[in-house]
Amino acid sequence: MRIIIFLALLSVTLPGFAQQKTVKFNTEDGCRIEAFYLAPSSGAIVFVNVHGLGSDKNEWGTFQKQLKAGGYGYLSLDLRGHGNSALCNEKKLSYTSLNEAGWNAASKDIEAAAAWLKRRGVGPERQVFCGASVGANLVLKAAAEGALKPAALVLLSPGLSYAGVRTPDYFAAPRSFRVLTVAARRDGYAWESATALNRAAMGKGLPAYALETVGGHGVEMFKTPSVIPAIISWAAQPAPAGKK
Repeated sequence: MRIIIFLALLSVTLPGFAQQKTVKFNTEDGCRIEAFYLAPSSGAIVFVNVHGLGSDKNEWGTFQKQLKAGGYGYLSLDLRGHGNSALCNEKKLSYTSLNEAGWNAASKDIEAAAAWLKRRGVGPERQVFCGASVGANLVLKAAAEGALKPAALVLLSPGLSYAGVRTPDYFAAPRSFRVLTVAARRDGYAWESATALNRAAMGKGLPAYALETVGGHGVEMFKTPSVIPAIISWAAQPAPAGKK
């Protein structure tokens, strides 16, 4: 199913980050992950936000403001080797030294984030994994392989393969989460990948949707003002009957 948004310019005044906290937690393979956390309003969903290659958790600022305005929570990570997540097994790590195996292991950062939220009373049924570019590939990998299955996935400019993290196999078996792919048609590889992943998800019986934007890659698509409200509105919808 495709959602085509005809985008209008909006002007929104949003509050600051008074309740945001910086938190840290460990992955099962010994990496120390730093994240920004904002607790949701009672019962509201929490977005686990995962940035693109070479970036960090600060790229989610615009998205976080609108989540806070709506009463939603977020946990925005620095992936291993990025930002302030620079230690794995007490050794310094930079993303520039990650090989294919190292990038694939980064899905454990997201699994650790999901477990951290669960320990604080935010179960997987209230979690939405949201990733940009290679972060999109990683959240799909974490959702498919991890013990905790989120309620939904938002894949911003996913690829069939980024940094050796390959996505097609992660719909090889039926899953329980909803999927939203978001891409700009002019971002050729991401658009083709998102279309293929959307079809693969629907082929496995998942509630899968696609949002077409006018331009940008990853969080750059947020420069079009109606993209974020469309994502939040979709994610906040109740799961279809028979889906948890």
